[in-house]
Amino acid sequence: MHNITLVCTHHSEFGKSNSDELYRIIELVRPDVIFEELNQDLFAKFYKESEISYLPPEVKSVKKYILDHTINHIPVDINVSHTLTTNEIDYMFSVFRKYTLYSTLHEDKLRLVFDEGYSFLNSKKNEELTEKMKLFEKSIIEFQMDRNQLSRTHQLFYEEQHNREYEIIKNVYNYSEKVPYTQALLLIGSGHRKTIFEKIKKHESENHIKLKWSLYGD
Repeated sequence: MHNITLVCTHHSEFGKSNSDELYRIIELVRPDVIFEELNQDLFAKFYKESEISYLPPEVKSVKKYILDHTINHIPVDINVSHTLTTNEIDYMFSVFRKYTLYSTLHEDKLRLVFDEGYSFLNSKKNEELTEKMKLFEKSIIEFQMDRNQLSRTHQLFYEEQHNREYEIIKNVYNYSEKVPYTQALLLIGSGHRKTIFEKIKKHESENHIKLKWSLYGD
């Protein structure tokens, strides 16, 4: 049986959201496979090139775990299309954060990540705050002078997120079709929790390989 637990993460060390806490979760689940939200290039840099100075908590935790456990850990993300520039994305979110309601939601979310760590990141409350912020983003765009450009950036940004989620799921299933395992983990940023699990349920109904998915925290 292919059991797989989806664990949502935060990509930097931040209060209770840190590599030590994530390592405890990995130890609790005891996977024989870990799927990582990394593309092939980043995977090679983090695991095969010693000069990388910064490691996200997910990589720190996996590196610690594989010291004492013989498992496969697999990159399942893809390279982004670069349809958008970093400047365009940064500008869009800077516009959003000028609005008090949005910035308050953003700060509330960060506070919960800091104070509660993985219990918040893997909760319905996290999903609700994420969706609320997305809705508010759309309403903010309507009041901007450059709303056409912002709307394009917003649409492309989330299209890219959705495309990545589909490819991550496909890569997990492709691996699972070829390699037997008992327990796996999929580590992915918390902003994907609701949308990727909806895609997983749809993919599961259409695929002949059946994985037994569970959401950490549920």
